[in-house]
Amino acid sequence: MARINAACKKLARLCCKSSAATSLALSLVVSSAIAQPTAEALERSRQELGVFSDLLSVGLGLDEPGGLFGMNVGSIQSRYLFGQGAYLEIRSPLANRRQRLSLAALSSTMRELQSSQNPFSRFSAAPSSQALDAGTADSALVASLASRIQDVDYELIVSSALRQAAEAAEALRSLEGIDDATYADIRGELAELRRDLQAHLSEMNEAVARANSVPTGTPDAVAVPLSERIALLRQLAQQKAEELGEQLEQAQSDYEQRWFAEREAFERALYASACTASEQLVSFADSETLAIVLAGLGDEGARMRPDRMHMLSIAELRRCASGAIAPSDISAVVYSY
Repeated sequence: MARINAACKKLARLCCKSSAATSLALSLVVSSAIAQPTAEALERSRQELGVFSDLLSVGLGLDEPGGLFGMNVGSIQSRYLFGQGAYLEIRSPLANRRQRLSLAALSSTMRELQSSQNPFSRFSAAPSSQALDAGTADSALVASLASRIQDVDYELIVSSALRQAAEAAEALRSLEGIDDATYADIRGELAELRRDLQAHLSEMNEAVARANSVPTGTPDAVAVPLSERIALLRQLAQQKAEELGEQLEQAQSDYEQRWFAEREAFERALYASACTASEQLVSFADSETLAIVLAGLGDEGARMRPDRMHMLSIAELRRCASGAIAPSDISAVVYSY
């Protein structure tokens, strides 16, 4: 009898455990069925997000033609995330304007690296006393070699200065530091300096050739004033390069300040447009969030964060759309990454 009672109790415990497991499984199945949205609900949310993106594009002025082959100047890519909200990536002309500043900074760094001392400069000095004490033929040879190296020295320095000036002028125009008319005048001035350099070098070479044809190796009297003119030309070219370089530094600073001001205005327009367009997000829950990425509009700097993200609450946007708060009062989490 005792054995029968023990067997009955054991069977009862097994039945209870099986019933609990069955109940748990059924509850999971039911909750899973409730959590999964229908295809129609997903499609409705995607359509609402598409309309929201179109209105946002209009509010930000990204739908205006002006790109290559008449394409829009910007774009918005969106993706619906069930239960979380949506992810939007916005590309605007501001990102292209930021690239101009980066390219100008890179160009300035390259010019600084190229402005190192000329390796031929130490050979351009006057001949040493030992060379002067040597025979007439050797002295003439040393003088001829020194003159040619000096010509190379002048040509390298002047050409480098003119190239740096041309690059600085081009960067200035890109950063709106000078207009097209001023840029054309600078190019004409630099072209004239290049022509003067080539003319002076040609005359210098002819003078050296005439001096070498004389048996005594007497220097041509024309070579001295030509050398002075080339030295003056070098001074003018270097001065022009330094002047344009200083203007470029100021233009970079001004351009960066304008760019940050434009980004701030763009973000204000983003809040206002999102506030108005949020009325389209009918199926979105108040607990959901819009993650909006502004591609290429990050703070960058030492940590190189090119993009900027805004986390906007659906509940906050609806309060704004109803007039409870102003677009500028929308609480948002903003960071660059």
